[in-house]
Amino acid sequence: MQHTATNYKALGLMSGSSLDGLDLAFCDLKFTETGDLTAWHLVASDTLPFSENWKKTLAELPSGSALQLAEAHAGFGEYVGDLVNLFLKKYQLVPDFIASHGHTIFHYPNKRFTTQIGDGAAIAARTGIMVIDNFRAQDIALGGQGAPLAPLADRVLFSDYDFCLNLGGISNLTFKANNGRYVAYDIGGANQVLNALVQPLGLAYDDRGQLAASGKLNADLKTKADALPYFSQPYPKSLGNDWVRREHTPIFVEYDCPVADKLHTACRHIAGQIAVHLTQTLERENVKREQYKLLATGGGALNDFLIACIREACRDQQVEIVVPDARIISFKEAILMALMGALRLLGKPNCIASVTGAGRDAVSGAVHWGSETQL
Repeated sequence: MQHTATNYKALGLMSGSSLDGLDLAFCDLKFTETGDLTAWHLVASDTLPFSENWKKTLAELPSGSALQLAEAHAGFGEYVGDLVNLFLKKYQLVPDFIASHGHTIFHYPNKRFTTQIGDGAAIAARTGIMVIDNFRAQDIALGGQGAPLAPLADRVLFSDYDFCLNLGGISNLTFKANNGRYVAYDIGGANQVLNALVQPLGLAYDDRGQLAASGKLNADLKTKADALPYFSQPYPKSLGNDWVRREHTPIFVEYDCPVADKLHTACRHIAGQIAVHLTQTLERENVKREQYKLLATGGGALNDFLIACIREACRDQQVEIVVPDARIISFKEAILMALMGALRLLGKPNCIASVTGAGRDAVSGAVHWGSETQL
């Protein structure tokens, strides 16, 4: 590989629960000899949309057969490899390695397993580049939730913030507590819920939350959503996409009221739960500061109405909500994958036990060699 012992050119891949496509982030990462990150730069990033066939397959796999799952694991890996080749050709880039999250089909940490498809061996064979994948399994084997992973990026790349909020298909929160300790967990469904409400209208998402802003609050619907037992569970805790589809989304989809009102109420509900969990986290960690800064990323950070709802819900908590550059909003998770892959090769922990509840920090990720020149 063409790099020094402490510098990597890394390509991170993320396939999120919103099914909009594959996020790719090519990063330059520079480390000290002891494995501490000293500088990083996002060189190029893109989202390559999935074909309609793969969107349908990924959406239906949770209820498919074992054979269908195995076939999709291999086939999706080959498909991802082809998308990577398109990206690298477009931007004329050559990475030292690819770090792929895969697409989550099942996540049951209480049963000691998680399933992400998109075989890293197939990606490596298709591209000729080393691939690192399967980042969650070891943490779960050690008794952790295998999630969230984002606190690693929050600690290493975005340490100036007290809170980091990811508004993806699922919303999750990271908090920098005292003595360098980080806590993090999944709050609930976010974009998955909102997108499901507009898809019958032929829309992929509610652009800037304009439709939600035109609706009004349905107090009964919000009460039903707020009553889901998961919200009252203490952290550490994590969610799978199947829970959002099975428990969270149907509350809004099946309720009898205008779509705009459902969207408006869902945004208020999501924001309200974020505010509640901020308060609970501060109380449990016994932290009192004059002012807090919160970094909001993920696709939901582009939803102006949702961000306005969060600001309103947190108005009494002295929390400044910061929405960063659009590339950070959209590609933070893919950047995280690049970082996790580099730490895996350096033999440094990339899963944080204080966040996941595991017995110890873990150096996670399976390595698949690419071409013979990388051996």
